[in-house]
Amino acid sequence: MKFLIVSTNQRLAGYLEFAEALSSLGVETTCVSESGSCFLGESRPLHLIPFPRVLFGLINEFRPDYLMTDSPYYIPYMAKLVGQRVFLHMRGDAWNETYLERGKNPSVFQRIYGYYSTEVVMSNIKKAHLILPNSKWLDEQVKKHLPNCPTQVLYVGINAKKWDPSQNSRANRKLDLKHPAAISTFPFDIYEKVSGLLKFVRVIKRMPDVNFYFAGDGSYLPLVKAHCPSNMFLIGKATENEVQSLLESGDLFVHPSGLDALPRSVKEASLMEKPIVASDVGGIPEIVKDNHTGYLCKINEAEQWIEKIRYLLDNPSVARRFGRNAREFVIRTFDWRKIAVDFVSNLKSFCYEVDK
Repeated sequence: MKFLIVSTNQRLAGYLEFAEALSSLGVETTCVSESGSCFLGESRPLHLIPFPRVLFGLINEFRPDYLMTDSPYYIPYMAKLVGQRVFLHMRGDAWNETYLERGKNPSVFQRIYGYYSTEVVMSNIKKAHLILPNSKWLDEQVKKHLPNCPTQVLYVGINAKKWDPSQNSRANRKLDLKHPAAISTFPFDIYEKVSGLLKFVRVIKRMPDVNFYFAGDGSYLPLVKAHCPSNMFLIGKATENEVQSLLESGDLFVHPSGLDALPRSVKEASLMEKPIVASDVGGIPEIVKDNHTGYLCKINEAEQWIEKIRYLLDNPSVARRFGRNAREFVIRTFDWRKIAVDFVSNLKSFCYEVDK
């Protein structure tokens, strides 16, 4: 079996690890960036203009049995033109994220671009022979919108060796945070996610003795800044080493998102043995096991957030136990090797059904 993975530059490193795991199972795998198949690379909005020569040449040379991509723009369309069986790895709720997002920008050009890109995304999702949602929750969303399209859950794995607290405590200097410190790495580029954080500001205001640190960047960062209380600190964009230092330095990890399929940041914090307090939305319950690796809270229930955060801060032995449980759970569930084994097994069943 030969497998070609075409990914965005941002996610390429993770897919290279997936490709390595597949190769160890005897699946000949090549992983490449999609930038060569888009006009002027991934620069927006020109990434919506396909440049098929590179992709067609790669398919012709490698001759894969299957092509998988996480880019719902023109890769599925171009692959299907040459009779290539194509899988789409969905990393978020395209229906909510694209339709809700496109009407929130005041710029007329950005709105036009939003409508156009939404139609491109919706069209290319339907062109996939198999959709691979990255969580069980997202699988349910796909089935609601495309009940006749075959799906198979494909978790996004993570390399536990890169997020080892025993190694990072030696490699990285802890940050000089004000304690008690609740920390987070948060995406500020999708409004539905940020809406949860804006509601969480009520919790921050009611806990003036606790300091909340949020790393991350995105178009809605200025909106959040406008609502910042004095004990809320926005660090901005952070490198992987800086994120590790932040996770090493905090007392617990919070993720008050309004919408999420399977946030990588929660997996990273879990591997760094941080107890988690997160929104009970989307696929987050597939990472956070309530009362075992952390707590799940309703985003609108401020009292619940305050109670759980306060309890973990006041009971460090429980926090440490939850942190150890969190690392063990993520290693057990999101190891790339395990994901690859399950994927190949399920793929054989899918191909058997298709070919009957």
